[in-house]
Amino acid sequence: MFTSIIVATASQFQGEADKNGKSPVFLNIISGKCPNRNVLSGTVAENIGLEIGKSYLLQVREIEADTTYGRRFTYAKLAEMGALEILQAQSLAGKAELFDAGKAEVTAPATTHDVEA
Repeated sequence: MFTSIIVATASQFQGEADKNGKSPVFLNIISGKCPNRNVLSGTVAENIGLEIGKSYLLQVREIEADTTYGRRFTYAKLAEMGALEILQAQSLAGKAELFDAGKAEVTAPATTHDVEA
């Protein structure tokens, strides 16, 4: 199963509001490998603490597939990031790379870098 660390900025997505009236949130991937399932319901984004216009270090993890929706992924906010932190994280996580979640299983590259908090 796929697990990765990414850097992304939360942006407003022009789509239908969810059942709680929250607008969807688009994750603009800045660095790291991520599935092309990077639009979150507004409620999910709010529950993990994402705010429009801010950048985050996120963990994306594949969970059990669903017969209706196929491969599924969950996102967890690890930290909010400023400009300098984003530049540092890019050197560790690599270039932004989206993959098609509807295709064969993809794995994230292993990292051997030490990260200072």
